[in-house]
Formats: sequence, structure tokens, C-alpha cells
Amino acid sequence: MKHDKYWMALEQVKGVGPATMREIHDALRGPGLSIVDLFALSPDEMRAELSLREQAASLVDAARAKLSLVEDEYFRLIDAGIEVVLFFEETYPERLSRLLKNEAPSMLYVYGNRALLRDKGAAVLGEKSVSEKGELVAYRAAQELVRHRIAVVSGFARGADMIAHRAALENGGGTIGVLPYGFSQLKIPDSLKEIYSPDAMLLVSPFGFATEYSTFNAFRRNRLACALSKAVYIVESPAEGGIFEAAKSAKTLGVPLYTTEYAEYPETAAGNPVLMRDLGAQAVRGRMVNNALSPNLDRLIADVKFGD
Repeated sequence: MKHDKYWMALEQVKGVGPATMREIHDALRGPGLSIVDLFALSPDEMRAELSLREQAASLVDAARAKLSLVEDEYFRLIDAGIEVVLFFEETYPERLSRLLKNEAPSMLYVYGNRALLRDKGAAVLGEKSVSEKGELVAYRAAQELVRHRIAVVSGFARGADMIAHRAALENGGGTIGVLPYGFSQLKIPDSLKEIYSPDAMLLVSPFGFATEYSTFNAFRRNRLACALSKAVYIVESPAEGGIFEAAKSAKTLGVPLYTTEYAEYPETAAGNPVLMRDLGAQAVRGRMVNNALSPNLDRLIADVKFGD
């Protein structure tokens, strides 16, 4: 039986991060206890029976006091059909634990087709104020990925991200939207309303139900999107900002990085040459497909299908 609300209460205690959550889970696994059993113990019993550090035992004690407050949030999640995937469950993406290590979110809040977490995916990311040329590139890129049965991962933001999600859905593919806020803040944009299907899309958030958008959360969202993906394609990036930092995340995580090469770069893609020069991003050039110009993603697709 799942005991999500207990883990939720623990995660919401100030000072509890992914490393502490894993420490407590490991301590419970040895004697075969559950998180419910843990909440029934006093701090002294936790230290004596589980060898928990004094600080960790105190944090559990603080979580116990939050339990009644968390229950309301927990039932709102259930009513909305939102599920919790905990870091030790089989459905938790192995890539996150392997690439992010102790930075990996302790839990993911998900809505939609969870099977997409098992699919091979590639991130298509870009600036919110993407150029007209970039809009076409983002759409064609997602269309090509779907044709090869690759899930399109993006950040559920306006601009290139939303175009990539829409292209995946319109062309019969699957797509994962990684949110920079909790599900209480979610609004399906007009551009997706007519084609949105929870069978073809998975929405993922590492943030608690009521968490609001922030620039910091957007940066975390982008890093999570990169870790979920076997390759990252930056359609357009300014020379600084969230998309540029996403490219840095892909580089540090060892995820193959690609970006669009233009003959002349629009302002929204001023960072693309820098990504190629400084971060080793591989250039994506155009080619004609069915009398239409599309990005050549052959190498990226090979990375997704046959890479680590």
C-alpha cells in the first residue's frame, strides 16, 4: 500500500532534501518498516532502532506535525487524478537517479500517460519569443521525432515549447510536459485544448501542489527536462537566460546537445553559435523533406535510439 501523504509531509519540512529522503528510506528498508511505522516512533526510538541521525529524527518529528495539513493537499491531488511517483518506486525514471544523483526529485507529481516515462525521449526547448523561422523548426523537429516513435519532452511554456507539444499531439505522438510550478497553477493553453489528450501526454511536476512559478523553478524544470531526455535540441537560445542554462545542464549531465545553425541568426538565437563554440553543441542544419524545409535530426535520433 502506498503512503504518499507521509512522504509528502516529510518533503515539506524545511531542511529535508532528496538526500535526507533517501537516508530515511534506506534506514526503513533494513528492518522492513514503512513510513507509517516511522511516524509512530518517538525521536529516541528512531535513533535507537533505525540509527537515524539526530537531525533526521527531528525532521521526521516535524513532519508528523504537518500530516493533518498535508492531507487536504493530498486529497485534492487524488480528486484531480494526479498521481505521485516516489523515488524508490519502479516507475520512477532510472535516468533521473543516475544523472541527477542526490539532486533527483524525491517525488514526481504526474497526470496523464505514465507509460511515456518509459519511452525514449528527446527534449525540444526554445525561447518563448521564438522567431517565425524557429516556430517552423520547433514544429518540424517534433514532427520528425514522433515519426521515429520518440517522445517529445518540453517545458510547457509558450513559444517553442508549446509548439513542440502541439506538433507531437497533432502528428499522433507522445509528449511530456515538465512544469515549473505545482498542479494547482496549471492551465491548458488554448493552442492545446482541442488536441490535448491525457493518453498522449504526460504532465510532470517536481513541485508541491500549490507551488507557484518562479525563475528558479523554471531553471529546475529545464534541468529535469534535460535529465529525462536522451538528447536535447535547443531550437533557439539567447546568449543568456533559462534556455542557455538548460543547454549548460545538458552538457554537465552528459546528455547529447544540439542546436540550430542559421545562415543569419535572429536575436532570439544569438546564443546558438555560443552553444556550438563553448558547449560543443552539434549543429542542426536544414534539409528538404516532402518539399518542405525541416531540421536534419538524423544524428540526434541515433543518439536517442542507440545511445546510453
